[in-house]
Parts: sequence; structure tokens; C-alpha cells
Amino acid sequence: MSAYSELIQYIDTISIINTHCHKLPQKQGFPASIKDLIEHSYLGWCHKEWDGTKEKATNFIRSLRHNSYFFWIEKSLQTIFNTQKRFDEENYPWFDEKIKELSQKVSSDNGFLRNVCHYDKIILDGYWNPGTDLGDPDLFTPTFRINQFLFGYQIDTVDDNGNNPFLNYNWPKDLDFKGYLGKIEEKIVEKKEAGCVALKSSLPYDRSICFKERTYEEAEKGYQNPNAKVEDIIAFQDYIYFHICKIAAKYNIPFQNHTGLGNLEGSNAMLLKEVISKNPDTQFILFHGSFPWTDDALALIHNFPNIYADICWLPSISTSTAVYFIKQLLETGKADAITWGCDSWTIIESFGAYLAGRHAVAKALSDLIEDDFLTVQEGKELSEKIFRENAKMLYHI
Repeated sequence: MSAYSELIQYIDTISIINTHCHKLPQKQGFPASIKDLIEHSYLGWCHKEWDGTKEKATNFIRSLRHNSYFFWIEKSLQTIFNTQKRFDEENYPWFDEKIKELSQKVSSDNGFLRNVCHYDKIILDGYWNPGTDLGDPDLFTPTFRINQFLFGYQIDTVDDNGNNPFLNYNWPKDLDFKGYLGKIEEKIVEKKEAGCVALKSSLPYDRSICFKERTYEEAEKGYQNPNAKVEDIIAFQDYIYFHICKIAAKYNIPFQNHTGLGNLEGSNAMLLKEVISKNPDTQFILFHGSFPWTDDALALIHNFPNIYADICWLPSISTSTAVYFIKQLLETGKADAITWGCDSWTIIESFGAYLAGRHAVAKALSDLIEDDFLTVQEGKELSEKIFRENAKMLYHI
């Protein structure tokens, strides 16, 4: 048996701690079709239209046949439905019917995630209700998304997901700046005590992640000030992000950060260098390898001991990049700092993300085994670290 095959089999025995997921609340019969699946997966981001007609389906499939998102969705469908059929213009009606049957038959999405994906714990980023555990705390351990706190500079401005703390939590409209800072800390502590194991920033969808250290006075100019200039609001947001980093360190809460593929001019992980260097007691988790700027993420991870690499989404974006990135992480001595999450919305895509992550890890490790860089046994131990033990240690779960 090849080292790759042996590692694939071994990874399938691990009770996985999935560190990043957007699993939607379960609805009977969802997804009800391929169209539903596409609209609630990364295939919907590929700028190709699907309306169920033969012409559109043919164009969609032929255009994306070698796209990583498509490849792993197809692998997921083939594995779930135990078929060698290709997801192509001839077979898509068959898959459409099978998806409908599965969605009607599966009594519990959570059971599927436990038994098919073999997830032991899932760290859930329920951005529609920050801090939710979907009513199943045994499976879902929430993270708490903090974007909204950077948008409290007015009582009705909202982040990319429509959140604002004044609207969400009925904070007093006349709250002064000092009181606002205190309320942020109170809310984070409340969420931690309710079971949240991490904080989460998806700020590249809202603004640049180039955060600069600001004074209290500079930040206050941007708070509840109808005459605030753009630079005052940026100073307010920068200060709030630094404030949240200090709270994370104070209460020993890991801070997950989306990097890469947001607002492209402002999502490179290297933009976090100042805030990382000035908050050495904060545990920063960099998501997605900062794709496409993976070298910059590697440089930060190499130079700063308070950074962890989560390869969520990366194997689905570009599988070959993920393989190379994992090998580089190991070569730079970060075996204890790598975690994995599915970063998906539906059970079908989550399983596909698992297959992609499993392949990327097994391929990276088997390449290193072939180069005599490590042994098969060490590859198994590293697989256990990446899919379980590192997350268990980092998030205390």
C-alpha cells in the first residue's frame, strides 16, 4: 500500500475537530436540487449561470470541469451516492434527483456531519446570529464574529452581514465612547461564558485589514460624530480592532482572522503585521493561507510565535496550492500550529471540503515521506495533529 493510501485510510479514523464552518440551520428538503446546492456553495461564486436547462447546464459543467470547487463537489456526490457517474451534462438530472431524495431522507444534518464526515466538534461561525450553536452544543461550539463592533461609530451603520451592536443588543443610544469600549468587553465575556471558544473577524469583506495603532483621542473623533471624516472613522475602527485583540489576550480567547480573497486590495495577511507584533499575547489564527498571498502568510507564521495557520477553504480554492502550503508549513517547523475546517454551508459541500482537506494533507505528507523527510508513522501523527490535536489544544475543547 502506498503512503498516500495508508494516510487516507488513517485520516478516515480520526474524530475531527472542524475549526471553521457556516452550517446553515436545518430545513427539511434542503438543498432541494443542484440549483440549491450551487447557490449555497462556492460554485455560486464562479460567475457561471445555472438555471437547470440543458444548455446552461452544459455550459456550466464544461466551463468548470477542472475547477477545484466543482471537482470536490463532484467527489462528494459520487461518494455519498456510491457511484462512478460523472457530474456532467448527461448525468446531472440523475444527481438532481438523488440530491432531492437525500434531502428528504436525512432526518438530521447533524447526524450526517457526525457519522459521514466524522466530526467530533465543529466551531461554528453563524454570522446571521453571532455566537449561535444551532441548538446542538454537543456538536457545535461557536465562535463569535466581531465585525459589528467596528460599525458602532453610528447606531445604524451595519457590517457586511447587516449587524450593528446597538441594533442587535439594544445598547443605549447615548452610550459614550468609554462606555462603548466597556460594552464590547462585557459582550465578549458573556459570549465566552455561553460557550464561544474563539473570536472571528471577516473584516476583509468590510474594509482593509491594515490596522494601525491609534490613540483614544483619535478614535473618539470617529464615534457617534455626524461630522466625522473618513479618516476619523478608520481611526475608530483601528482602535476597536486593537481593543478586541487586548480583550482576546486578557481572557485567553483565540482570534480567528479571515485573510485573502476579500476586498483584494486589503486582505493580504501581511497587512496584519503591525497588530500582530504589537499584541504578542493574542493568539491569531490566519485563515485560508491568505490565498493568493500564501508566501506572505508563511513569512508571518514563521516569524511570530503567536500565529496559527488554519487551512480551511484553501484545499477547495486550489488543491495544489494547499498541498504546497502544508509542505511549507511543516518545513518551517509549524506542525503544532496547523488546523483544518470545512468552511461551508451545506452537508454535501462540507463532505466535499473534508475530502479535499484529507487529500491535501495526505498528498503533502506522502510527498515528504517519499523525500525521506518523515516516516509513515510520523505522517499519521501529523495527520492527527492537523485534524484534531492542534485544535483541541488551541481552543481548549
